[in-house]
Amino acid sequence: TAQAVVARVLTEAPRPIVPQRHTIPPQVEAAVLTALEKLPADRFATAAEFADALTGRSYVPTVPSVAAAPTRPVAAAARRRDPVTLALAAVALAAVVAALWGWLRPGPAPTVNRFSLFFPPDQALLPATQSGNRVAISRDGNRLVYVGPAERGGRLWLREHDQLAARPITGTEGAGTPFFSPDGRSAGFLVGGTKLRTVSLDGGPVLTLSDSVNSTGGDWGSDGYIYVEVDSGVARIPSSGGRLELVYNVFEHKEVAAEWPVLLPDARGIVFRTRRPQQGPTEFQLVGMKLPRGEPKVLVPGIYARYSPTGHLLVVTAEGKLMAVPFDPEKLEVTGPPIGLLEGLGVEGGGFAVNLALSETGTLVYTTGGATASRRPVWVSRTGQETVVDPAWQPQGIINNFSLSPDGKTLAVDLILNGINSVWIKQLPSGPFSRLTFGDSSNARPTWAADGRSVVFLGDMNNVGGTPLVRRADGTGSPRELRPRNSMWGHAFETRDGRWLVLRSSIFAPGKANIYGMRTGDTTLVPLVDSPATEVDPAVSPNARWLAYSSDESGASEIYVRPFPDASSARWQVSSTGGTDPVWSRDGKELFYLSGQNEMMRVAVGPGQTFTISPPETLFSTAPYSAVPPVPSFDISPDGTRFILLRETAAAERNELIVVQNWVEEMQRRARR
Repeated sequence: TAQAVVARVLTEAPRPIVPQRHTIPPQVEAAVLTALEKLPADRFATAAEFADALTGRSYVPTVPSVAAAPTRPVAAAARRRDPVTLALAAVALAAVVAALWGWLRPGPAPTVNRFSLFFPPDQALLPATQSGNRVAISRDGNRLVYVGPAERGGRLWLREHDQLAARPITGTEGAGTPFFSPDGRSAGFLVGGTKLRTVSLDGGPVLTLSDSVNSTGGDWGSDGYIYVEVDSGVARIPSSGGRLELVYNVFEHKEVAAEWPVLLPDARGIVFRTRRPQQGPTEFQLVGMKLPRGEPKVLVPGIYARYSPTGHLLVVTAEGKLMAVPFDPEKLEVTGPPIGLLEGLGVEGGGFAVNLALSETGTLVYTTGGATASRRPVWVSRTGQETVVDPAWQPQGIINNFSLSPDGKTLAVDLILNGINSVWIKQLPSGPFSRLTFGDSSNARPTWAADGRSVVFLGDMNNVGGTPLVRRADGTGSPRELRPRNSMWGHAFETRDGRWLVLRSSIFAPGKANIYGMRTGDTTLVPLVDSPATEVDPAVSPNARWLAYSSDESGASEIYVRPFPDASSARWQVSSTGGTDPVWSRDGKELFYLSGQNEMMRVAVGPGQTFTISPPETLFSTAPYSAVPPVPSFDISPDGTRFILLRETAAAERNELIVVQNWVEEMQRRARR
């Protein structure tokens, strides 16, 4: 305080300099101590005298160096203290007090500004139909990035603080869950929840860092890493590109997911939420951990958290309440009771989506109210014309993926409800929707067996993989194991002739994702595509002659075809601008896939013993539709005239974002009550 400084000026002599820094020349120390004398008469008369004393050229200081004498000289102190000198000293001291008070007194508290930021309809904030956050703010609070329209499929939009309108960011179609780089000049985002990309906001290409995350969001640290959710926990990857490195493993803690990683100051720690089997949003826990691999600590219940520069965790509850929890980021400890801040925060998707961001300068942005969003299967023609499969069908839960029966009359659906996957059967077009699998464990990723009456799926599914099981689609009988249990498989299906079970190992199983075959009645695994690269989306042609798949062996995911089952004898590359999700037509004369630009692609497949194809042809954009890899996100009708995809619907777009500037001042006032 100013008073403390004045008290020291009055009562204490300045400390010698040489003991604090021995390299100071003696004449410099003597000159400084003379200049700090309390009475003007004891100090230098002119600046020239001070300069000469510092250099030691001509002026002989009245205060000898401490190096030459252990105590302060008494010559200056013994000078005459006449009344005029003392009066001048008093005036000088009063001036010092006034100056110090002007410098050190607290300034006026910044004004808290709260307002609504409205977007035009063509720039509206899209509903959070997928897990994650749809808004992000730069650390200095000057830039806002959000997910807005791009033919309703979403893309990133940038709103500068000094601009009246937002502008779309080129190359970010299909983007979700944005986050800023530490300098605010770039943004990271996810496409389809699996592709991790970055883009410069000042112009520049979009960079793909990984095609194999399974994430609700990420955060960009000052340590040069981006932290994201993956199937087996939380991982980090260099922001310039590289390999994913696991920093938190959910299986070591008997959890099903670790989501929404948020970094603490200087990237020394991280906060994320965890989920256990059968837990609902009100039971989710927020966990803190030192980086890169500290011991995790359960902090408080909640579905989402951000760190505030006031020393609090901002915690969002499943009921839409925003709480400030006093928090020590160094010890990873809650240091006081929570403080209620807001109610009615926008919590969407059953607790799997929140729109909330906070800058280091204290600007808070959020949406209010909740919205129910879902994924609805739709038919899309080759020209992109869309019709709803069943307008009256509104399933409770979120459709994750699906498979169309060989006759096109039934849909096997992977449905997520309360964090648990189960397999359901939908009779098309307007028939019943009935559950096929039950229990506390997840059962997911259904495909149709060769007989067309049974469904192959992954049972006891965890975040690494599951065990291939089969059960009749009418629900009779019990599930039967197709492969001994080891929970390492990420995809399984039977070939059309029923002679083979094709398996894809999990992305996070040892050796990454590779493709194997197993003859019916045998348990011997036959490697089909086994390499250091990640191979996913296997698809065998109806005549069981060709194996199509996606691989990142070139650095980007592309579509390849090999002979089946002798897959090592040849290989052909089908795509050249990125490719995933290969699906054969029912007659085997065409192969479809999704390009790296979110387009439905088609190649004609020639007859004969040698694999030949036509040049790829673009049919329509798939940007408006949901992709939920790492299994195919579409299927095709038996006659090959239309595709079935998932459309994100049922939640209204938002044209309002609440902005609160200097919000931390308000929070601090509440904390002092």
